[in-house]
Amino acid sequence: MRAASSVLLFVALAGTACGNTAPAGDTPPETRSSAMTARIPVGSAAPRTPAPAPLTPVPPLSSAGSPRPDGAAFFTDPAAVSTEWLRQWCTLDWREPMNTNLDRAARYQTPAAAKDDRRTGDNADTYRSMREQQLSSGCDEVTATASPEAPQSADVAYLVLSARRVNFSAGVAFESEQVRSVRRVLRQADGRWLVDIRVEAG
Repeated sequence: MRAASSVLLFVALAGTACGNTAPAGDTPPETRSSAMTARIPVGSAAPRTPAPAPLTPVPPLSSAGSPRPDGAAFFTDPAAVSTEWLRQWCTLDWREPMNTNLDRAARYQTPAAAKDDRRTGDNADTYRSMREQQLSSGCDEVTATASPEAPQSADVAYLVLSARRVNFSAGVAFESEQVRSVRRVLRQADGRWLVDIRVEAG
């Protein structure tokens, strides 16, 4: 889709940088590429000063009215499932109930991954700050590619997920950032592929 850190314009949640990946048991959070080493939020957009240059807006879609792929055939493609998971996780709107993005994303995850993401989701304080500042975000340019460092098999895939995220305050875009995560994706007994836990950077 939680431990809160400092609140400037936005609330940033804990994360660690991801580089090359290896299929280890530890699960560091997603990272984003930036000129500065920074942490990517899980439930809220990261604090940043307004961008000096105009941004191409990516409207955060209303999750309640946005169609979500749900057919059995959709879940036969691990890359498609992973990109949809990231899209749902990334879409935030201050008008929604707390952690609604995690609720939506859980449809494409294993229970273990959903539980892990919720552990670092919004809490009452970060959610209150999000509502007060009318924060929202949306992603486009979502991609999923096989990790060249990690082994792939008929039932396990390691995918590098990335997207461009645009953050808004009161409907005005103020920041564009890249988000990146490496996830294990598992084929279930019923044949569905589901996004599993994060993997450790190599």
